[in-house]
Amino acid sequence: MKPTGIENQNLSDIMENMRKLVGKVVRISVKESKPKTHWEEREGVIEGVYPTVFLFRFKNRRNVDERVAYSYVDVAIDDVKILN
Repeated sequence: MKPTGIENQNLSDIMENMRKLVGKVVRISVKESKPKTHWEEREGVIEGVYPTVFLFRFKNRRNVDERVAYSYVDVAIDDVKILN
């Protein structure tokens, strides 16, 4: 797992990088809320980019489509990492 270099950028740079990934299959690592030390990796498609969030679609453990919105702040503070 290698980060794409999106972290440590300002929010508009993160948004622009996410815009380039719309429609592409990507892997992300998400810090789970409980416990905060657990990371879950997901593979899916970035469906859309909006002013404060991006929409990510993936198949959950039951093989059902799920959509989640993550904020660019989540990426900036490393709660969500885009992997390659």
